[in-house]
Amino acid sequence: MKYFFALVVLTPLMASSQATYKTFLNEKHIVADSFKAKNKPFKELSHIINQYAENEIKKGNINSIALAVYRNGQIFHNYYGEIDKNSHNKPNDNTLYEIASISKVFTGSLAAKAVLEKKINLDDDIRIYLAGEYPNLEYQKTPITIKNLLTHSLGFKNKTPKKLEEVNRKTAEGYYENRAFDYTMSNFLEELKTVELDKKPGTFYDYNSIGSELVAYILEQVYHQSYKELLQIFLKELNMNNTYLQDYQKHKLNLSNSYTSSGEKAPLDKNPLLGGGYGMITTLPDLIKLMKFQLESDNPLIKESRRTLYEDKEDNVMGYLWQDMGVGKEEGFYYSKTGDSYGVRSGILICPDSNYGQIIIINNKSDAALADWEILYNKIETDLIKYPKINLKSVLKSQFIDHPKDARKQYNILNKQTEKYFNTNLQDTLNSLGYDLLYGDKNVAKAIEILEFGTKEYPESANLFDSLGEAYFVDKTYDKAIFNYKKSLKLKPNNDNAKEMILKINQLLSVKK
Repeated sequence: MKYFFALVVLTPLMASSQATYKTFLNEKHIVADSFKAKNKPFKELSHIINQYAENEIKKGNINSIALAVYRNGQIFHNYYGEIDKNSHNKPNDNTLYEIASISKVFTGSLAAKAVLEKKINLDDDIRIYLAGEYPNLEYQKTPITIKNLLTHSLGFKNKTPKKLEEVNRKTAEGYYENRAFDYTMSNFLEELKTVELDKKPGTFYDYNSIGSELVAYILEQVYHQSYKELLQIFLKELNMNNTYLQDYQKHKLNLSNSYTSSGEKAPLDKNPLLGGGYGMITTLPDLIKLMKFQLESDNPLIKESRRTLYEDKEDNVMGYLWQDMGVGKEEGFYYSKTGDSYGVRSGILICPDSNYGQIIIINNKSDAALADWEILYNKIETDLIKYPKINLKSVLKSQFIDHPKDARKQYNILNKQTEKYFNTNLQDTLNSLGYDLLYGDKNVAKAIEILEFGTKEYPESANLFDSLGEAYFVDKTYDKAIFNYKKSLKLKPNNDNAKEMILKINQLLSVKK
């Protein structure tokens, strides 16, 4: 490309215009620099989250991960692993997942809308919406109300009627995979006349899908539309155009395979009823739209749907089918929902007070995979809570593993930037990193290496010697475990854990003799 230059004589007007243009350019650079500065921490956070997810995949327990995070209006989402082992079929934005009980929050949102529109009342006896006689749906003259349906507090003796329970069992075995159900909503309403209550409604939490199915049925009665139609209208409002109720066959090409705890291909978690309790399939981008709706919209149904309707001494706190509601010391008010089909674990967390959310989906459900899902969930949430501060331990983790001395030097430089990083205490970080490797990554050898390094750096730390003793115990190197527990005891004579572990190891060794 050629560039042409010309000599220009500036008039006062031209000079003024040029000055204005320079000011514009300067302001533009300032805005651009400000934007870059604002986005830099989120890019760092996204990079760390990538590392967390890739690490969980490397452990080999999880087939694939779909995840998304939201913080202060910024969104990151990505996919990892393979849907089917050794098939190179990484999930993508078109992949559909069964979200199981997350379906309930849509039912809850529609119920909140109905309350605001005065179509229903939370204290309504549900029998006013049921045709026929249901004298059994009360306990000591206390009836089941809509609020009880929304909060898993029905008071049923058995949470699922017998015939429906049998249908659910056969579904889990794959019986209905290619068959139509021989049990419908009509059968359910008839069987509902036979259920027994042995607790006062509203006094005992017992998780179920019966309540949400009855909510869906009641919504049909008051709006004179099918539940599927009502749901579709709501999904359209959220622009969730790739979310469906049941339609498995129609969308089978994009529907993710999933795997049971034994590693076998899981049957679809089909629902013989209306779908108020489970049965929706969706993509990660569509779930992100739900997350954004919860965090950005001023729609009054959001405030209503997350209002506390039930809480008990067991820390069960419920809104309109949202669960695990509470107030954290740092993050403030939060609420969440998990969904478990026969082969998919999904979870969504919303924290409006701190303006963050997260979604994590995996497509296999071995015990080890579920444990790793929880590790990933908790790591990401911790970093979201602390943001815009970045986790210094995570930034330098790989360096600590490969070159601990170099990492220590870098750590000692960066940990002074307390306005940018958290986990800035090296002693605590080494201890925490050791535990991450020991129990999170299942890398016992590296955990021992890091904790050995920690005890050399901090030879007066009873806690690090105690942790090193624990690592050697897990490794079944009992002589070194006892040695380090004794070192910890010498530094901290009232360390009861060290005393108990020494006793435990000696008992194990005496049995072996």
